[in-house]
Amino acid sequence: MADLLKVERLSKTYAARSGQVQALTDVWLELAPGELVAVVGPSGSGKSTLLNVVGDILPASAGRVLLQGQALGGRDAARAARRNASFGCLFQDFALIERATASVNVELPLRYAAGRIGRRARRERGQAALAAVGIADLGPRRVDQLSGGQRQRVALARALVSDPPILLADEPTGALDSQNGDLVFDLLRQQASAGRGVLVSTHNLDLALSCDRVVALRDGRVVDGVDLLPRRGQPRRSSPTDD
Repeated sequence: MADLLKVERLSKTYAARSGQVQALTDVWLELAPGELVAVVGPSGSGKSTLLNVVGDILPASAGRVLLQGQALGGRDAARAARRNASFGCLFQDFALIERATASVNVELPLRYAAGRIGRRARRERGQAALAAVGIADLGPRRVDQLSGGQRQRVALARALVSDPPILLADEPTGALDSQNGDLVFDLLRQQASAGRGVLVSTHNLDLALSCDRVVALRDGRVVDGVDLLPRRGQPRRSSPTDD
């Protein structure tokens, strides 16, 4: 199966008062359509940085990220348009506008989409996205009136509304109880089954081991044991040996 996303020799360095901080070093990773891939590792291992660079939120210091064969990068406006069209992002802290309704939050990416999307179309697509995550009735409710599990499903609906080929989820169950965490993870699994590539960072090893593949990070590097539970096709390691 052709890769939807490919990361080659990716490194990321930050400038700090104490000097340069190496957050990622020589990372290789692939994501195919229909795959649910977990990124695991201790706090500070580089999981969030990896997702931010993969999603073109942060630039790489070295190496490259290929999206459907095209390298990420370019001017800020082009990067923003590509992020909006190609990536749906889900965060541990939800990143919602608390005093706005669920519908307003979900429709927000459509306001910045390439080409004009009319108000009626935005409303219809937003409602369809809410329905897809099982909360069609919550559109008129303000986010600050919702539970944590409901907020994360609103955030997932927002990530889906632009119909991106890739979902990036950074600790999406970390702020939820186990029941809501399992529900959100099941929704992510459904999106992979529908053909999207889903890359999720998590501390929950039980959830990680239910994914198609697991990429393990330590101190910004991929470490041995990255294919703990391959489920589709032949096992693949996220390393230069893939070439």
